[in-house]
Amino acid sequence: MKFWVNTILNSYSQIFYSVDKVLALVILLITFFTPHLGLSGLLSVVLINSIAYLTGINRHLIGEGLYGFNALLLGLFLGFQYEITTAFILLFVVAIIMLLIISVWLHGIFSRHKIPFLAFPFITTYCIISMSAGSFTNIYLNEDHAFVLNHLAKVESSSFYQFVHLFDAISIPKFALIYFKTLAGTFFQTSVLAGILVAGAILYFSRIAFTLSLVGFLSAYLFYNAFGADVNDLNLNLVGSNFIFMAIGIGCFYLIPNFYSYLAVFCLTPILMMLMIFLNKTMNVFQLKSFTLSFSVIISLFLLFLQQRWFHKFLHLVTIQYYSAEKTIYKYKTSLNRFKNAHLAKVYLPFWGDWFVSQGYDGKITHLGEWGKALDFVIVDETTTTFQGTGSGKEDFFCYNKPIVAPLDGFVYDIINTVEENEISGVNIVENWGNTIILNHQNGLFTQISHIKKDSFKVVVGDYVMKGTVLATCGNSGRSPEPHIHFQLQLSPIIGSKTVAYPIAYFIEKEKNKRTLKISEVPKEETLISNVEVHSLLTESFAFIPERKITFKSSDTNDEVTWEVHTDELNRSYLYCSKSKSVAYFVNDGTMFYFYDFEGSRNSLLFYFFLASYRVLLGCYENVEVTDSVSLNYFNSPLFQWFQDFVAPFYLFTKASYISQSTKIDNVHQPTSTTITSSVEAKFLNFNFRKVSFEIEIKENNIHQFSFTQNGIIKSYVCVI
Repeated sequence: MKFWVNTILNSYSQIFYSVDKVLALVILLITFFTPHLGLSGLLSVVLINSIAYLTGINRHLIGEGLYGFNALLLGLFLGFQYEITTAFILLFVVAIIMLLIISVWLHGIFSRHKIPFLAFPFITTYCIISMSAGSFTNIYLNEDHAFVLNHLAKVESSSFYQFVHLFDAISIPKFALIYFKTLAGTFFQTSVLAGILVAGAILYFSRIAFTLSLVGFLSAYLFYNAFGADVNDLNLNLVGSNFIFMAIGIGCFYLIPNFYSYLAVFCLTPILMMLMIFLNKTMNVFQLKSFTLSFSVIISLFLLFLQQRWFHKFLHLVTIQYYSAEKTIYKYKTSLNRFKNAHLAKVYLPFWGDWFVSQGYDGKITHLGEWGKALDFVIVDETTTTFQGTGSGKEDFFCYNKPIVAPLDGFVYDIINTVEENEISGVNIVENWGNTIILNHQNGLFTQISHIKKDSFKVVVGDYVMKGTVLATCGNSGRSPEPHIHFQLQLSPIIGSKTVAYPIAYFIEKEKNKRTLKISEVPKEETLISNVEVHSLLTESFAFIPERKITFKSSDTNDEVTWEVHTDELNRSYLYCSKSKSVAYFVNDGTMFYFYDFEGSRNSLLFYFFLASYRVLLGCYENVEVTDSVSLNYFNSPLFQWFQDFVAPFYLFTKASYISQSTKIDNVHQPTSTTITSSVEAKFLNFNFRKVSFEIEIKENNIHQFSFTQNGIIKSYVCVI
């Protein structure tokens, strides 16, 4: 029953690219302002979805209403155009079957080009039925449209008619009046009240979509006036609806809403206008109307146009469809910040322990020109001295003969092991790179490590090495006045190739006694750095493998909540709470555990765990802070959120941030327990207006207890193993 209710409602809300139930109910309601139209529309939706279901069509597409919204438009048209007779009922059923076949056919064709079939099935079926029906003597046109005055005389005295048309004579600006009539006309209604209700429902569903509906219609209104066309034509035959559909589709549904998507709507408006006039005049020869054909053509052509670009700088296509412009923009902006380098390989530092960056990118000694994006590493003492004693011999230097490890999984592509070691301050400018190893990390990425100690290699060409595998030891060969590691990334396997700037996935930067976590950054010159050292205490606690179950029991009520770990068809791992029907998607890359998406109830325990563990470092570093930004659709004040939505494509005046750190570590070298404290805080400019604090107690390689504090109330849950 739930599936069928959702299927029917989604068929109504899909008219405005939505699956919102309130919007659907409002549209369903206003179609019954003309009862026989409402019934015709509802029956068409039920019929096409039932036939699609029984014939084995994709149930996901049926459930989202992607076939039903075309049926709704066709059903409304048929109920509006023809008298209801036995022959009409037969025609109605045949039309819906035809519509389904055409919809499935067009979906197959259009999906190959990654574009939606929009309202093409409705237009195609409408044209076939309209031209065919003229040859049927038992199909009659609805005479109410021919004898309007007679029809009004029959119905306008009824209280229902007077209620429906209560605001028809309202005194408001002409633009607003035509806008409301256009929204009503989308569903073959003439009531201003219907338009007001639809506008209110769109506003409730999406502030961005509502704004774009105004932008699209206002643009059309202005261009109609500028070209000397009659703005009253916008009310006729869904003409104005095309501009609204195009504006919402281009402005915030198929594209990420931003200044340029709004600008695209404005620029496409005169093109849509001229295409519409052309199609209307062309189809009028056959006594047909173009209805929603114009916006369907414009959106299809524009999306195909965007797919031909070589770079995506201004207009960005939506890749994950949430059926909410607000969700789309907030998650997109947050992801830009969180995962700007997620497409890059996770490269680590090629050593163990703390090393000093003696020369960074574009250094003043040898990292110049095409070879500027390289790093030199040495080991120093408290005074940043690189050696002990007199420093006259190689063995005096702290880094000499220390292990060099693979920064990333890959194959050993090349090794040079023929260069003799230099004495201190002596350099070999002939064999510049000295003993060198080239690793092939595939996908066109290579690393070069140079100045290696002769005969210290632990691997041979062709070996496959894992991240952290010992390759050789630090030496003083080639152009190296003293022992150090030279490290660079390149797009060629040739030794000494042009370097490429590439961030290190995770590392710890140490200044005096303070350690700072760096995520996807390039180490700076004259900084002390090290790889993140992970601990089994945390890696095993957050090892959420498929089919694992995690149960929490409330300390106050003894209520239990169980989550299950699953992996979907796209290989995305997630926690699922059957009680709240909530899903939290996560990644564990071995160094960091983090959540990246949540769908479901924000009152569920899983949602609070999602916030608490938004980003967790899997190494026990006391008081090392992990920070991140949180999507505003997860964490904001409802009041601030409402106003933020309107300007979200242009500016975020509210922000939500996350911070976590490990505290109460019992043993920094071999920890057996720790507490992860975290908080999520929302700000309006610089004013904090909402905060939730969390604690996750880790013991014996498992999550022991989870608690959170909100509005002074503490709730605690114990993990039941």
